[in-house]
Amino acid sequence: MAGLKVEVIKFFPFELPGRKSGVVGYADVKIGDVLVIKAIRLMRNRHGGYYVQMPRIQTEGGSYEVVEVLSKDLLEEIRRKIREAYKEMFKI
Repeated sequence: MAGLKVEVIKFFPFELPGRKSGVVGYADVKIGDVLVIKAIRLMRNRHGGYYVQMPRIQTEGGSYEVVEVLSKDLLEEIRRKIREAYKEMFKI
């Protein structure tokens, strides 16, 4: 994303042994000098790929994302940076 630097401030691993899919960690991400998004989930699907899930609020009727990233490029950059932080932490 032009002009906005994406940086993982903290990564909190959360991986349950023996599970092939699900949450592998939470990340706090800084976007430029204007925004911090906390508790973004890094998820692993059953095929071994990774995706991010923005913070959610649980309500009686279900749940919804608190942050919606409208730019596919920015969302991909967030995913890439979080995945890199995960790989670096575990030397994968």
